[in-house]
Amino acid sequence: MQTFNTPMMKQYREIKKHYQDCLLFFRMGDFYELFLEDAYTGAKVLDITLTSRPKGKDGRIPMAGVPYHAVDSYLSKLVKNGYKVAICEQVSEPNKYGIVEREVVRVVTPGTVLDEKSLERKENNYILSLTIENDLLAFSYADISTGYFATRQIQFQNMTQGIQDELAKISPRECILPEHLYNDPEVLKILKTEQEINIYPFAEWNIYADEAETQLKKHFQVSTLAAFGLDDASVSLKTTAALLGYLKSTQKNTLSHIKKIVNAASNDYLVLDRSSMINLELFSTIRDHDVKGSLLFVLDQTKTPMGGRLLKSWIKKPLIQKKQIEQRHDAVEELTQDSDFSQNISLLLEQIPDIERTLSRLSLLIGNARDVILLKNSLKAVLFVKDVLKLSQSSLLKQLYKNISSDLSEVINLIEKTIQDEPPFDVKEGGVIKDFIHKELDSLRQTVAGSKDWIQALEISEREKTGISSLKVRFNKVFGFYIEISKANLSLVPEYYIRKQTLVNGERFITPELKKHEEIILTAEEKINALEYSLFMETLSKILEYTEKIQEAASSIAVLDCLNTFSQVALTNDYTRPKFLYSGEMRVTGGRHPVVEKLLDEHQFVPNDLCLDTISQSLLLITGPNMAGKSVFIRQAALIVLMAQIGCFVPAQKAHLSIVDRIFVRSGASDVITSGLSTFMVEMVETAYILHHATKNSLIVMDEIGRGTSTYDGISIAWAVAEYLATHFKTPPKTLFATHYHELQTLEDHYPKKIRNYHMAVADEKGSPIFLHTILPGGASHSFGVAVAKLAGIPDPVIEKAYHILKNMENKDIEIAHEPENIFQEPSSDQIVDHLIHKEIESLDISTMTPLDALNRLAELKEKIKLFKQESDTTRVAD
Repeated sequence: MQTFNTPMMKQYREIKKHYQDCLLFFRMGDFYELFLEDAYTGAKVLDITLTSRPKGKDGRIPMAGVPYHAVDSYLSKLVKNGYKVAICEQVSEPNKYGIVEREVVRVVTPGTVLDEKSLERKENNYILSLTIENDLLAFSYADISTGYFATRQIQFQNMTQGIQDELAKISPRECILPEHLYNDPEVLKILKTEQEINIYPFAEWNIYADEAETQLKKHFQVSTLAAFGLDDASVSLKTTAALLGYLKSTQKNTLSHIKKIVNAASNDYLVLDRSSMINLELFSTIRDHDVKGSLLFVLDQTKTPMGGRLLKSWIKKPLIQKKQIEQRHDAVEELTQDSDFSQNISLLLEQIPDIERTLSRLSLLIGNARDVILLKNSLKAVLFVKDVLKLSQSSLLKQLYKNISSDLSEVINLIEKTIQDEPPFDVKEGGVIKDFIHKELDSLRQTVAGSKDWIQALEISEREKTGISSLKVRFNKVFGFYIEISKANLSLVPEYYIRKQTLVNGERFITPELKKHEEIILTAEEKINALEYSLFMETLSKILEYTEKIQEAASSIAVLDCLNTFSQVALTNDYTRPKFLYSGEMRVTGGRHPVVEKLLDEHQFVPNDLCLDTISQSLLLITGPNMAGKSVFIRQAALIVLMAQIGCFVPAQKAHLSIVDRIFVRSGASDVITSGLSTFMVEMVETAYILHHATKNSLIVMDEIGRGTSTYDGISIAWAVAEYLATHFKTPPKTLFATHYHELQTLEDHYPKKIRNYHMAVADEKGSPIFLHTILPGGASHSFGVAVAKLAGIPDPVIEKAYHILKNMENKDIEIAHEPENIFQEPSSDQIVDHLIHKEIESLDISTMTPLDALNRLAELKEKIKLFKQESDTTRVAD
């Protein structure tokens, strides 16, 4: 066992004992030092030098240090690698009578990082607490950098699915668990499927959870928790109290900026499960995990960090109340119709930095005077926004106007009156408070100024008295004020000079008068610094009295930013306002995929119509070869619905929609080796989840069910699933069912009032498919699988052999290759061209076209006819 003989190392040992799960940053002067095993870890992770210090006969103590002024970058690197760091500060001044006092002032963990450089501007940094009781799952999660705190309690049928769905929506950096769950391998296995999550046990969980209601009432200073909607959420109360207790214990702070708990109940929002979020590529692409190619890539034109974070939340939680959705649409429409209004808002939003995080740093007492000035400038811009909103007409914009309190001007005036416009970084070193705020402070400053003037004059007078032109009066923190004489002039030094220090090239001296003024200056400056710090903290306390009003203003700015972004996106991409029906129908004219059309050249994307209802065609069975556009078509329907319900306009000429409660998207799967599940098992688990949870108001997108097993099994499963969705429910959900199994097309004959066949149009030119990316009624008669393989670059011998095998199988009428006859007669190229050109002409608005525009459009149409008839456009949308 290591021995600690010095008082400092005994102090270190005593503090470290309480933070065994942390690296201890032990403040020593201008450095934070790591000792023993912490030093080895820190040196390796941070790539810093490992040194040592003597510890008597036992050898040397390993240590590694980082400068205090650059600590944030080192902390960021450590927490990104999953370490907790306890910051141990000096809390008393050094003195000759004993060791300086030290204590841990904050514990930095992956979920409690507050340094701006360590946080993504438009990403929340969530920490999650989780517990399970019987069939109830409870989650509480917070972002202390913004003050957001939410909780949710659900009843689960499948624990894995329940946890993974919530993790996908929250994306926490850190998760704390009660000891018994931390020791449960199954729970840990599920949690670790989420990337970049750090999981820790919380030893004091039960202390807070057992007194949850009392703890929460005390923190929020309320007599009842009814206002938070947690009356029937006893398990949620436990996770909430435990998380709040954990945050207080790590931050050593009351967390006064956490003012409310949001009850994130799913019945307020459209439900998206993890698989659907991934398959719709809402935030990143499946293949490259890149934002480019996602829905967020198209929609995020937000100007503020708050708006960027809120937009992600809106995408994860679309609304289901018609009134709320239409309030957003009304606001977007107003902004869209008045481009000057929208542009003015954009310019003002660009001037607003991260109010939420600035306020949080100040609330947690790790901010400084520069943060206060940043807050002041932010609030000025916010009040300019309020002024612009004064004449708005839509109810939501009017509400945002009201939510931005005019009282914020009091905060601005307080800061302008008290804090210097360009204060220093360290609030304890003076220069923060303006003149004429405090009489004693002004008097002390005059005293210091008078003595400094005397010292400046002293240099001139002493040069004249001594005849030493190079004589200098200087100051440093170690030796105070002194007169410096070069070696060549030492013979001219007067007798009343008192030698203070000998240098290589000269000597330093002091005089009684200089010593007197040094004492005046240093004593006064010490008082000034203490008084300024006290006045700064007093000012900060007054600012924090407006915390709720500042947070509400920041929230309003975030909402406005999102709405204004929707208007900008709508104008740029020619989106239209959707209308909502109560009939359960979904009728889209000229619908487009919002992402794919942005990735293609202008006019390359082919729009398509869609009609679903709950009476005559609740399930569209869509056939056609790969690369024809089936997957794009069915996903664009889901994205149009999602965009409409977050309050955005949609990529279509017209969209009449019914509000849906859930969107399910089942498509493809990779082997989940870590879970022990094969591709096909994943497919079946996700399909089962849909069949168990779909309602009459759900939208279901199923792409190639049954492909992961043998053909007969696959066809059987796909057939049964499609039939179940169309017939099991009294009012069936709306379903888009894409398949390569042409055998399923006979379902339309069995259920003519439920199921309709559609196919992606393909022209067959001398055996080569030309994909027209247009959906037409009826089923497909050819798969073009071998032709697509040829286009993909499969070697010619393989293609020839495949054609030979296919021909033999068809001639022998082998059931596996048999295509249903007389279901649909594939249209000729001329018929398809006529159909497409007819749709193009119908979409033209000739009332707004000039003669030159008309001629240009005519030339484009001629070129398209030529393209459709003669070329195979292999660059268009692939499945």
